[in-house]
Amino acid sequence: MSYRFGKFALIAFLAGGLMGGCAPGRPDADRTESSAEFANSSDGSATAEGLVAGGFVASSRGEVYYWVGCDNWRSIPPGNQIRFATTVEAEDAGYRASTARGCQSPEVLTGPNPVDTGICTVARVADGDTILCEEAASRVRLLLIDAPEANQGAGGESARLALERLLPPGTEARVELDERTFDQYGRILAYLYAPNGRMVNEEMARGGNATLIVVRPNVRYERRIEAAVEEARAANRGLWGQGGFDCEPADFRAGRCGG
Repeated sequence: MSYRFGKFALIAFLAGGLMGGCAPGRPDADRTESSAEFANSSDGSATAEGLVAGGFVASSRGEVYYWVGCDNWRSIPPGNQIRFATTVEAEDAGYRASTARGCQSPEVLTGPNPVDTGICTVARVADGDTILCEEAASRVRLLLIDAPEANQGAGGESARLALERLLPPGTEARVELDERTFDQYGRILAYLYAPNGRMVNEEMARGGNATLIVVRPNVRYERRIEAAVEEARAANRGLWGQGGFDCEPADFRAGRCGG
């Protein structure tokens, strides 16, 4: 049996096994997401095993595999996604590790992270609600706000630029955690504070660049963020005045609009 045939036989076998139990994608919700979307330990924080087990994704048409803690694999069509429990399995199937920042195995993402230090030094703004930090290549997902997706037309880029204005690369943002620390993608769930002391989550909502999304039990500032969203909506501020939320991000991810 040739190596090429063996690779695709293994892929077909793994894909068949996955059909019996689909892995969760981006949350399908309106304004509240179920806590069942999270892989956490009993104390509400993601365990190392939970992030690594079944934690690598490759494309049946590609050559590299990604750790699920990075966002790059999400562009792979669901029908082409192949999941592996370990790096060994992925490499035995003929794939090599991605060299993209933050997409390697957690084993190589060493050093203090924002949970340890309470600081996120902004390396890059991924989209309107996600920051890549220099500390251990960590990703922070801003709590209680939902900005248009990067591929959701002009609104996605507008929201990303708004967040980048609040937290330019190189900025040291203070990190405040809530009840649950990680989501199912390994991202840190947090409220970020700019050097001027303002909560960035709230500023994004007040500027009309994000809407409310509630993922329990992280609800410490739910009413505060909701008030900022309603203020922006009433004033037609930001994306509210540009039709940017005619298709809300959660509906876009679920394929209910904006396709």
